Amino acid sequence: MVVSPTALLSSVVSCVLLTLLAWAVVKNDFALRAAGRQIIFFLAVIAARMLLPVEFRFTVTFPSRHVMTGLRDLMMSTLNFGAFEVTVGQTLILLWAVGAVCKFFIRALGYLHLKNLTGKCPGYFKHDVGAVIDRVNGAYGKKGRFEVLLFPGIRTPAIFGVMHPKILMPMTDYTQEEIYYILKHEMLHYYHHDMLLKMLCEFLGVIYWWNPIVFLFNKIIARVLEIRVDSILASGLNEDEKTGYLECIVKSMRAGRQGETALLITFAAQKGEAMKQRFRCICGGHWQKSSQRGIVTAALSCLLFLASVSVIAEADYNVDIPGTFSKPSPENAYLLEKDGCYQLYIDGEFKGEMLEIAEVCAELKIYRDQTDIINEKMVQDRR
Repeated sequence: MVVSPTALLSSVVSCVLLTLLAWAVVKNDFALRAAGRQIIFFLAVIAARMLLPVEFRFTVTFPSRHVMTGLRDLMMSTLNFGAFEVTVGQTLILLWAVGAVCKFFIRALGYLHLKNLTGKCPGYFKHDVGAVIDRVNGAYGKKGRFEVLLFPGIRTPAIFGVMHPKILMPMTDYTQEEIYYILKHEMLHYYHHDMLLKMLCEFLGVIYWWNPIVFLFNKIIARVLEIRVDSILASGLNEDEKTGYLECIVKSMRAGRQGETALLITFAAQKGEAMKQRFRCICGGHWQKSSQRGIVTAALSCLLFLASVSVIAEADYNVDIPGTFSKPSPENAYLLEKDGCYQLYIDGEFKGEMLEIAEVCAELKIYRDQTDIINEKMVQDRR
């Protein structure tokens, strides 16, 4: 595997297309029902593509004379900052790194602040939450331990933490039945490793802070995770219980929308069409298990991934020597090495650039810097 600028650009373009496809599937009830729970596998494939901006051994590259070559020339053009001279590409890499570091520290400080706040919160005392947790654990054969805390700074129930999960409850008064739905909902998030997926989304947001498609991807993930948990929870409810579950969600929504949810998975943070789709899913049971449908979705996801890494466009490094010139010779031509490429000059005029020295240019002298050319010319003039 080789990391290269063209591989990164190919990764970004392919992830844009795959994310838009995922968004179209998730927004459409029929398409989402057809994909089922395996839509999460497709989203995992997109995340893997974001994390692998590389060329594989089987990757086929083809030259792009206009777009990629023009983009390469732009990236290699120089900018002057007083005594410093850097290329546009180096400047963009520096901005990328600085932005990623800043984003990381913002998220890290936010996590530490939230962890500190939860450490000061009292336990939730309005209902016997211990009995509810034991009931849910018994139903799924689990032994997870959860802290349920009264967190005045939150408007809707949420879960926080990967290793030591904490369910945060607002000041809203809930009935014992509603507490059961809320705790079961948040515990299902934990048991399906949704907090790990949330952390992965945050990591992608840190690395690709400049790419708006990553924010759409994270929005899709949040929507799909809620629909999955709703489907699992609702599958064991009768019609009256489904109505009670829906009323519990509406009650949480009326309490107010939670502002910052980057480090939390909340019970009812979404709004608009996303919430309507959740309601339709709860009532209609959109996600039913189907091994055949899962195999098809997984196969299509893998094929799309392979297609996205199989072909990469790159700049054209071949030099076309005008017909008015004879074969370049050491008397009238030379090569200037710059940024890993070789620039061809004939009669002092720039003619093109190549990644490797072409056979017709094998005998030409290679200079490392323009000053070497000037110094050599001065020596020859003195003679």
